[in-house]
Amino acid sequence: MIRCAALRVIAIACVVSFTALTSCGSDSSTKDTSALSNTSLATTTILTTTVLATTVVPTTTPSTTALTTTIPTTTVPATTVAATTFPATTFPATTVPPPAAGTSAAADFLGEEIIGYSAQGRPIVASHRGTPGGTVVLVVGVIHGNENAGLAILQDLRTMQLPANIDLWLMDAMNPDGLANSERHNGNGVDLNRNFPHDWTQVAQFGDWEYSGTGPASEPETQAFIAFTDRIDPHLTLWYHQDLNRISPSSRKDGPLRERYAALTGLPVLSVTGGTYTGVAATWVRTTVPDAMSFIVELGPKLSADEALVHATAVLDIATMAQNIA
Repeated sequence: MIRCAALRVIAIACVVSFTALTSCGSDSSTKDTSALSNTSLATTTILTTTVLATTVVPTTTPSTTALTTTIPTTTVPATTVAATTFPATTFPATTVPPPAAGTSAAADFLGEEIIGYSAQGRPIVASHRGTPGGTVVLVVGVIHGNENAGLAILQDLRTMQLPANIDLWLMDAMNPDGLANSERHNGNGVDLNRNFPHDWTQVAQFGDWEYSGTGPASEPETQAFIAFTDRIDPHLTLWYHQDLNRISPSSRKDGPLRERYAALTGLPVLSVTGGTYTGVAATWVRTTVPDAMSFIVELGPKLSADEALVHATAVLDIATMAQNIA
């Protein structure tokens, strides 16, 4: 940029020299001409001054200062976040103790069998697990077909760890016809819990809710159950019903088992009333099978999964107690 300004000065100087020579070498110059020449020289001089002044001004570069400006570095102090400590939560211990170490479902399954058939030809199935030769415990989920909450308890008993030396039999339904039809009676319209031989009486007529059948053990389901229990000889038998929500008290040797079961599950110990209780299955077992204990658990109208697990745990608890009752 400075080189271009110098060239412009040299060119202008040449023009000035040429003009001066022309003015001085003219023979016919007059006063007016001389004045014009002087004017031209003056003008040239002014232009020269102007160009030089204009040329010098750009030598200052304002942007240089901006480019060389140093921006100070800002240092952000490190922030330390205090660790948050959450208090430990303590859950209350369950009131139902876990079963003692024993056998697992994967290792102790002993099979299942069809013990007989219903009036309408459905199989009556019993599942077997535990320790062969141990204390025999039989649990029946359904005898009245429209009272089926006990099935959830048996389902848990199929997978829970068993205490040592428990020989467990699980019968979902002694009355598969009633279960399939959601009906109290079997396929012949008989209340099976009035059909057992002990203290059997003719109760009502066909179509009545307590109809006891044509005679003691007249029904195929009753006959199959009697033959089955004669073979396995259960020490403790439990029956699930609905929906009185109680356990009947007892002064016999199974009394402590009833009270323990009631305490673990929250069921009240109250007498069961409202029917004609002859030919009852639980009564037949405890009066016929040697040294047997047998009682009914009346559940409420509904049973949640958590409640079913509590009942299943209670079954194993009193099964262990039963080992010490002759």
